[in-house]
Amino acid sequence: MDTESKSNKSGKRPEEPVWQECIELLDRLPALPREERITAIQRLVRNSSPGIRSRALRMGAALLSDDTLTQYLRNDADDVLRNAGLEMLKMRGGRGFTLAVNLLRDPDPDVSLQAVLVLDHLKDPRALEPLRAQLRHSDPNVQQGVIVSIGHMGDARSIPDLLPFLEADPWLQLAAVEALGDLRAPAAVAPLSELLTDLMVGPLAAEALARIGGTRAFHCLANHWLRFEEELEPETSLGLLAHVLEGLRRPPAVTEAFRSALDRHLEEGNASSRWAAARCLVALGPGAEDESALELLADRYKDALLLPACLAHRVDLLPVLLSADDHRRAWGFLLAAQHPKQVPVAELTRSLAGPLESGWLELVVAALKKLRGPAVAAALLDLFVRLPIPERAVLAPLLPDHKKHLTELLVDGKDLPTETELVVRARLGEAPRRILERIGTLPLSSRLKVLAQLSDQAALMRGLPWQEWLDRDPSTYGPVAVEATVEVGLRELAPTLRRLLASEPTVELIRAMGELGDRESVPTLVKLLGTVDAGHRAVILESLGRIGGPEVRATLRRVAKGTDPDQSRIAFKALSLCATEEDDQFFREAVGHGDWYVRLSCAEVLGRFQRPDNLAALAQLASDPSTIVAQRALAYLEPEAGGR
Repeated sequence: MDTESKSNKSGKRPEEPVWQECIELLDRLPALPREERITAIQRLVRNSSPGIRSRALRMGAALLSDDTLTQYLRNDADDVLRNAGLEMLKMRGGRGFTLAVNLLRDPDPDVSLQAVLVLDHLKDPRALEPLRAQLRHSDPNVQQGVIVSIGHMGDARSIPDLLPFLEADPWLQLAAVEALGDLRAPAAVAPLSELLTDLMVGPLAAEALARIGGTRAFHCLANHWLRFEEELEPETSLGLLAHVLEGLRRPPAVTEAFRSALDRHLEEGNASSRWAAARCLVALGPGAEDESALELLADRYKDALLLPACLAHRVDLLPVLLSADDHRRAWGFLLAAQHPKQVPVAELTRSLAGPLESGWLELVVAALKKLRGPAVAAALLDLFVRLPIPERAVLAPLLPDHKKHLTELLVDGKDLPTETELVVRARLGEAPRRILERIGTLPLSSRLKVLAQLSDQAALMRGLPWQEWLDRDPSTYGPVAVEATVEVGLRELAPTLRRLLASEPTVELIRAMGELGDRESVPTLVKLLGTVDAGHRAVILESLGRIGGPEVRATLRRVAKGTDPDQSRIAFKALSLCATEEDDQFFREAVGHGDWYVRLSCAEVLGRFQRPDNLAALAQLASDPSTIVAQRALAYLEPEAGGR
């Protein structure tokens, strides 16, 4: 019997290894031979620590053969090993599909059930037909698992197969109700509604109807709630009704009795039922309860960046929301973005004149994106002027959309600071020659403010006397020149920036050399490695990785093999960006490195150059103790990864 399939012949379950032993074993695993790894995995899966066990399972998924996993699944004397086999097969992903399908037909129903659980986990659409064939399985546990799994597949073709189980034994009936809800099957609304009064299945049938959604499901749930309101839990029933209502495109017609019952719970219920009643009332459309329902929503739901689903179609509430003095105003911006043709412009512009909380600017941009008109343009310009310079970049893309009305405001003598007016005119497309002339007349501090806000305008940046400025005052103009170089690719400044790099190697300048892929700066960057601090060295290594080339790769290999662990890991990552096939042996030799970040770089390079030697090393990394390393290696080993 080989190492993979050994079992405890005495029948006594092996003792759980102690934590310290497991940690030491995990540290040694990347360098262990395959057979010793398998033995170690069988030991590690018995540890109760989730972290240790998970890492062992991932390694087993990559290393163990199909026969061994099948033996684990059949091992009814060792539930730990059996469960480990199940988890490993799940972790194989698509590579475990064929084995799981074959095991569906295993004579042992417990093994068949394990296969169902694996296929349920994989959610592979190819599994639908093999699963349907098992609906007639003789073991009810397997049938139940198959029914639930089919529901998770989300394929409506299987609805007719499941409907008969609504009249089966309770165990299968419950599974069918759950599956039909998962399938969002409108055809199941009528038979499910007949089960609402069943004491055992009724609550699950109500949940299934809520998941199916639609007007018919709503009326079934609403009528059932009104009929048995005294017997039903209000927060559960109202929560399901709110869920359905929030998913409807139009509010359904309801009786006065239904609204009155909701109003009663809004006023008199507990916190949960009041919250659910408020959602229902808001989703139903305009009503006398809107004010109190909105107050409750705002008090309970504090997330300003996500519109409550019950408000999604309440355009009539836009004036109320936009005039609010709390996070409801953000909801107004979100709702306005969804319904641009129905936005009350006067209320929106008044709302923009007020203070904006941090994080709301993106919502404002979304609200203004499809709106036009002089009032909108004026409000946009006022907001642009009020904002701190770093935040204006969020609004800048909107300015050209309002060119006509903004130009009229400028012609009419809109009072703006000189720098701001110049920035606005430039973004509206005024002739670069005029903008350049005015930039040249500005005081130094104003000029720098304008340049910082227009660094992405290629025509302007290329027309500026950068060479003259940098020769005269490199420390002042250097940062903005670097920003412009990166933004619009001013490669003509590269010689000047290289000279500046040797004398004033700022982080921004070093990074710019990498962004430009400037190979002529490599000698200077390599020389700086020995003279700058650790923070600058890290940026230099990253930039070298972006530039690439033989000299760079040799330097990065040297640093990667050095004694400084922080520099080494950065050098490995940088080298992975520019590595060629000549470097794959270097990375193969590092697959047992003690730093997971280095092993991740190895996986990326070896996956890029998929030669036989590299695939063998990837297989070792696929069982790496680090989750991210193992997943990356497995992704490259998947059949479809070959074209990546």
